[in-house]
Amino acid sequence: MYRRLSLLPLLLISMQAAAVKPADYKLFENIFTHWTAAFNQKKWPESCHLFSKSLVADYQGYPQKSYDTVCNGFKKVFQETEKDYHYRFKLRDVYRNGNLAAVRITWFLDISENNKNVSSTRDEGIDILQKQSSGEWKIVNYLGYPVK
Repeated sequence: MYRRLSLLPLLLISMQAAAVKPADYKLFENIFTHWTAAFNQKKWPESCHLFSKSLVADYQGYPQKSYDTVCNGFKKVFQETEKDYHYRFKLRDVYRNGNLAAVRITWFLDISENNKNVSSTRDEGIDILQKQSSGEWKIVNYLGYPVK
């Protein structure tokens, strides 16, 4: 127990060193803005593009998902003709160190049917992104949970 506590200052110093810089914040804001626009326009391939093929996705109360299950879920949602799904987000924190980044994010999802809002949800999460050799950032892991 005491050994774990002794590592806490080192962890806090490391996180502070990797804390958000304005350029990093803007970079990830742009990445998520691009993804949100693609999703809201039901652009299936573009919506999958942000995720790594090795994605591990955990959302409270649901089985773990992979790249294939996430993207197949998008495809299913985009084929619905009576419902419209609209995302927006707020970045909370961005931590970047080299080719890895952690982004705390709040997602807001509005679902409408026949132009009437039928559901609004808010999710909190953390996305772990890795910079690829191509220079693109991809989500390799995310954790999310609903806010009630």
